Amino acid sequence: RFCKWRLCSAAMLSIVPQVQTILFLIQYAFPLKCTFETAFDAAGNSEEVQKARQIQWVIYWIVLYLFTLLEDVLLFVLVDYFPLYTELKCLGFFWLVAPEFSGARFIFESVIEPHYKKIDEEKVWPQLAKLAKAPAAGDAKKEK
Repeated sequence: RFCKWRLCSAAMLSIVPQVQTILFLIQYAFPLKCTFETAFDAAGNSEEVQKARQIQWVIYWIVLYLFTLLEDVLLFVLVDYFPLYTELKCLGFFWLVAPEFSGARFIFESVIEPHYKKIDEEKVWPQLAKLAKAPAAGDAKKEK
């Protein structure tokens, strides 16, 4: 006997009750709370701490979006056929959001930033310096 598309789904194995609720809290609720705290800076953190928290949450939301897209397009098969997929996903996203680990910031600082630092120094900052030195459009009219 075959299921749809001649594939049979394995029984969804879960050792954690309400794992979908826990996943929602880890993926969306806690990061949203922390993002708002960072945006409104309720704790009055120093500029360096504030910048680190901003990097953490911006990169987290980008990683979440890319993972969700990848999961919907390519990894949807794993959801039904890979035992404990949701639990492993919970652990991965917990690593990304937990303040003790700051996994999203780690990804940025160790993977993304080294690749783009060279591009920033060679192309972006010189262009921004040119823009800063150029007179504004309103200033040109005043000089005439």
